Amino acid sequence: MPSLCRDCLTLTDAAPPRCPKCRSPRLVAHGELAQLSIAHMDCDAFYASVEKRDNPALRDHPVIVGGGTRGVVSTCCYIARIKGVRSAMPMFQAL
Repeated sequence: MPSLCRDCLTLTDAAPPRCPKCRSPRLVAHGELAQLSIAHMDCDAFYASVEKRDNPALRDHPVIVGGGTRGVVSTCCYIARIKGVRSAMPMFQAL
C-alpha cells in the first residue's frame, strides 16, 4: 500500500512505521494514494510547514512567519497556535 510522509513528502510503495528518508512517524497510507488528483491544502499554515520541512530541527518548536517587531504574523504552525499565536496578530504580541 503506498504511503506519503507528511513531513518530507516522500512517497513509498510500502507502509513502513517511519519514513525511510526523514524517520518521521507521520505517514498517511491508502491504496489509491498514488492515483489521487485532488488535494486539500491548509494554506494558512503552509509557509510555516515549509520552514519545518526545510529545517527538521524546528519540528517540535513553534514557528512564526512574519516581519520584524512592527509587522504582523503572516502565518504560524499549529504548535504556535496552541500557545495563542494567530495570523494577523502584531509580532510584538506573538513574540
